Amino acid sequence: MLLLALTACGKMGKDGRVKQNVNWSDWYYDDVDGSASKPGLMIMSFNVRYGSASEDTGDKAWTNRREGCYAMINTLQPVLMGVQECQKTQRNDLMANCPDYLSVGRSRDNTDNGEQMAIFYKPDSVAVEDWGTFWLTDTPDQVSKHPMAGHYRCATWAKVRHLKTSTEFYYINTHLDLQGVRGYEVGIILDFISRNCGSLPVVLTADWNDTEDSAIFDDLYNEALFQNARWTASVGDAYGTYNGFTNMNSSTRIDHVFYRGFSACTKFVTVRQKWEGYQFISDHFPVYAILKF
Repeated sequence: MLLLALTACGKMGKDGRVKQNVNWSDWYYDDVDGSASKPGLMIMSFNVRYGSASEDTGDKAWTNRREGCYAMINTLQPVLMGVQECQKTQRNDLMANCPDYLSVGRSRDNTDNGEQMAIFYKPDSVAVEDWGTFWLTDTPDQVSKHPMAGHYRCATWAKVRHLKTSTEFYYINTHLDLQGVRGYEVGIILDFISRNCGSLPVVLTADWNDTEDSAIFDDLYNEALFQNARWTASVGDAYGTYNGFTNMNSSTRIDHVFYRGFSACTKFVTVRQKWEGYQFISDHFPVYAILKF
């Protein structure tokens, strides 16, 4: 009920669209489990939909809906945000209009405006001590494409230090393929974690292109001991995340946040509000989790 009440607030802008005029802090940061003394991190996953899609016209065009993306990010202020399908031009737009953020990442196919799985972060909250890219292939250190995949696929990783507590953890953001190689790709990610992350906490975000009960995640749950933020959150939801720019009531959940080494997930939210009057700021709804050390 609280979300519905907040969503209704706003005022009409000169362009006729309803502008957000909401203080979201109580909903997003309240102490739902009595652990207010433990710092929390809001970590978001957001497939922004690549901006050069010729079929995306009107409200679907990046040049229009990007205003809603800026409003969403600047209002909710995730500490870390992993984006998918973000071309260089879109990343530049986000950096120019979301001034609280820095970002790391590179093109998945080594082209100038190729899609990126960039990581945005707030330097007043966390420091990125190291970062890099690996490809979801047999040659992860090289720009490469699996022969059965439809596209180049890579992951951006960052070793992050939380400034308030000096706690270090790894954040990995990726985008799995639409073809039947997703289980293999998860295996490459788990191999990277095994070789590089040691006992540090790890967060994974992505457009996984698969539901969270898929067999491709079996080793993630059973061997690597990851937890699903949607399933474990003290307060959460089970809305669909892929909307296709049209479907508010989608049941297709393919955007997930997985974590290990954190004490709890206090909230998981699928962000379905209008921003700058746009009901759909992408063909995916952003999702985020608040994790406690």
